[in-house]
Amino acid sequence: MKKSILVVADFPNWAYHSIQQFIKDNLSDEFDIYCDFLIFNTIKKSKNPINIIKLMLEKKKYQQIKKDNSYDIVLYLSFYFDKEMRINYKAKKIIKGIYTDGFPPSNANFQGTMSEFKNEFLHDADAVVCGSELIKQRYEKEVKNVYYANDTIDEIFVNKKYLRGINNGRVFRVGWTGNPKREFKGFYSHVIPAVELAQKTYPDIELKSRFSGPLETLPDFYKDVDVILIASDADAGPSLFSEASVMRVPSISTDMGMPHEVIKDGINGFFVDRNVDEMAEKIIMLYENRELLFNASQLIKDDYMKKYDKNVIIKKWRDMFNNILMDTQCNH
Repeated sequence: MKKSILVVADFPNWAYHSIQQFIKDNLSDEFDIYCDFLIFNTIKKSKNPINIIKLMLEKKKYQQIKKDNSYDIVLYLSFYFDKEMRINYKAKKIIKGIYTDGFPPSNANFQGTMSEFKNEFLHDADAVVCGSELIKQRYEKEVKNVYYANDTIDEIFVNKKYLRGINNGRVFRVGWTGNPKREFKGFYSHVIPAVELAQKTYPDIELKSRFSGPLETLPDFYKDVDVILIASDADAGPSLFSEASVMRVPSISTDMGMPHEVIKDGINGFFVDRNVDEMAEKIIMLYENRELLFNASQLIKDDYMKKYDKNVIIKKWRDMFNNILMDTQCNH
């Protein structure tokens, strides 16, 4: 009989939902995977009739739980979910996720030491899963049973066969995608000012951005971009880096998350401090050195896939679940 695992995300069609579906799509042969969401179980309920109807429809579509709500493992994809939920689950083991870099992590609404954070948010967790090796290294100094596992890149990017040439044309495009309202992404505070500063030297530098749209059209976005600028200060990904990398677009990035694991500075990508002047200088340097950028584009996809190939990520989830379940068996 397969062991049961409930994976709790925050909202349908957000980032944690993607991780949830990755687990369900790739590990259902080995485990009974169930799905639920914070938004369907919040302590504070909306009184807006339209929102109530919308939630009812989404709940019917996305929630998949056992009748007795009893599981071998409950995985909360963020550490704070249980504080905002009516908990109806019975769990033999609890895993909590941390998917933003920096301390305290985003959404913690917390000020204090790591030890105090652990006592408030992780005291009931049998394991912690982190969104990058860098985050894992931060928490394993204080917390037992810390793992790294994340989502992987969608096949529509991996399967695109696109080879880049040296762009010696006049227009040089800097790309960015994501939710610009999330301050830790730095779109308004760093990306726009850095490009505008670089444009003072070379007016034909352009910023190409995209905030929403069908996933299927994103590969075409990256085909029209020379380099990605990542200004995040607390990110396990970002997906922007993953998508660009497999489309052979090098990144100028702060040293965090996936870029920390993949980028070899000056070879397959370029690190910068979270500083507008330094970001602008790096854009100008690459504008003037198209061959350096081209060489990075020839390496970044293979280097990314060595770290984040689908089978590598599946194994990380499988090993973590089996280790936790083995610990359960030893305790009974």
